Amino acid sequence: MLSYTLRRLMYMVITLWIIVTLTFFLMKLLPGDPFGDAITKLPPESMQLLIKQYGLDRPVWEQYLTYMGHVIQGDLGVSYQFPTRSVVSVIKTAIPASFELGVWSLIIAIVFGLILGTIAALKHNKAGDYTASIIALIGVSIPSFVIGPLLSYYVGVKLKWLPPGLWTGPEHRILPAIALSLGTIAILTRMMRASMLEVMHQDYIKTAKSKGLSKSNIVGKHMIRNAILPVITILGPIAVNVLTGTLVVERIFSVPGLGNQFVLSVYSNDYTMIVGLTLFYAAVLIIAMFLTDIAYNLIDPRIRLGKGK
Repeated sequence: MLSYTLRRLMYMVITLWIIVTLTFFLMKLLPGDPFGDAITKLPPESMQLLIKQYGLDRPVWEQYLTYMGHVIQGDLGVSYQFPTRSVVSVIKTAIPASFELGVWSLIIAIVFGLILGTIAALKHNKAGDYTASIIALIGVSIPSFVIGPLLSYYVGVKLKWLPPGLWTGPEHRILPAIALSLGTIAILTRMMRASMLEVMHQDYIKTAKSKGLSKSNIVGKHMIRNAILPVITILGPIAVNVLTGTLVVERIFSVPGLGNQFVLSVYSNDYTMIVGLTLFYAAVLIIAMFLTDIAYNLIDPRIRLGKGK
């Protein structure tokens, strides 16, 4: 277990380094500059001082080495959008909204996805299966950037049941959470259904039935527990996606989270913010995948991490 953990930590560091490096150099290919039209209104002397202050007058490779030196020390630089704020402080300010939205979306997705997937498997080729499959098909086919505006317009503007946007009260969380969870519900439903159908035909299920165990006991302790393992595999990356926020949903509903901030940083060519948010997303995703492996081992004792007996 220790050797496995150390090996994974080494891979995590290498992966993060590759992601930061690629993002840094690809970012330099973006058209325009982080100062926008403001720089054209400045005197040439002031413009040169501004460029020198941010180190943009140096070669790209030198900028990269300087930036990596700061990253190693935990400094992601200062935002070009907010010159008085560091990237770390912006992330700290935006992460609560994204995390809260993600938690509600994840709860909705897990509850409905597992329930629908289980019903679809238990009612195979019956009305319950067809209904769950249709819901999953709709969730997969319609992207969030379509569902979001539809919910905001019809439920928020036309019917006035819920606020169409902003992030000021509990009622403002409902529509973006639903829009963010529908795609995940579809994925979990299909995965749980397929896994349940496979488990239902295993020998140990037949043995449990021959022992006279109740259907609820068989479904709860034998079917779901074993069928949920493949679901956990994809749940880690999915959880990171919804917990850290999505670009489109946060932008549509004006949620002051990381996704909305990332879109703004791309619009304004905020180099340090783009790289910093990318590094943050990547780190959270890699850690979530590592924790998923650990959860695998805890749920199914037959799975062992690393070498050893």
